Amino acid sequence: MADASGSNSESSQEPKSGAANPFDFSAMSGLLNDPSIKELAEQIAKDPSFNHMAEQLQRSVQVAGEDGIPQFDRDQYLSTMQQVMQNPQFMTMAERLGSALMQDPTTSTMLESFINSGRKEEFEERLSRIKEDPTLKPILEEIEAGGPAAMMRYWNDPDVLHKLGQAMGLPGAGEAATSAELSGPEEPEDETGNEDESIVHHTASVGDVEGLKNALASGADKDEEDSEGRTALHFACGYGEVQCAQVLLEAGAGVDALDKNKNTALHYAAGYGRKECVALLLENGAAVTLQNMDGKTPIDVAKLNNQQEVLKLLEKDAFL
Repeated sequence: MADASGSNSESSQEPKSGAANPFDFSAMSGLLNDPSIKELAEQIAKDPSFNHMAEQLQRSVQVAGEDGIPQFDRDQYLSTMQQVMQNPQFMTMAERLGSALMQDPTTSTMLESFINSGRKEEFEERLSRIKEDPTLKPILEEIEAGGPAAMMRYWNDPDVLHKLGQAMGLPGAGEAATSAELSGPEEPEDETGNEDESIVHHTASVGDVEGLKNALASGADKDEEDSEGRTALHFACGYGEVQCAQVLLEAGAGVDALDKNKNTALHYAAGYGRKECVALLLENGAAVTLQNMDGKTPIDVAKLNNQQEVLKLLEKDAFL
């Protein structure tokens, strides 16, 4: 997903809060659409020998064991990978992708979380749960069967990326590891703590309409901010939970509340292509012209992320 703030080589300053912008997938999007990368990928996909190696790799991964973790045929895997590493086209593409990935703060942070030994058990546990998730299981099976081509179909699908990211507990799209940007608040570990500090954010994020109504009825703050200045409305609109957004607005939540990067809920909805949330926010008077810290309006955000349906709504409202 592209950078909501429009940060690029001409404007690369990070927000003053120190957290990476929650919408910045621009580096990866541009990389995957690079003609030279695409050409290499197509050549590799058409290479019979490489397809044979891919089949060998698939066979090296056996059915998951009792702990839910895939079991590897180590010898076959190593033998096949040695062949793969000798393919010049693959290595050229891998080097370009690897270099770009590690230079991009979003993906380098994500990769670091994968290789952090302290999170290995948590990663494996989440991975096993994903394979049983009724919404993700068919997608993973299609990717496993279809290989890179199937995976690329889902790469730019914000809903799939969101579900995978949430299931894996990764930082939200484009954020730093120290930020909770659209990653979904964790359940409180200490039940004796002040649950009202996070209950509205949690229920708004997961689409728990009744839970949100109950929290508000019990006195929870509809405009409560987290450490990054985000309100429950930011979360509801970022996650596309339109019913929760409706509940919050009916309760009087500030439609143009700003997070620390000066993003409104409309910036979030526009950046993630949440059409229904955009329409709801506009109906409730959300400002289309407010600029975030990087000088970008929700319309700019929608353009950067190629959210055409959302863009039509925003432009129509702007010219009324």
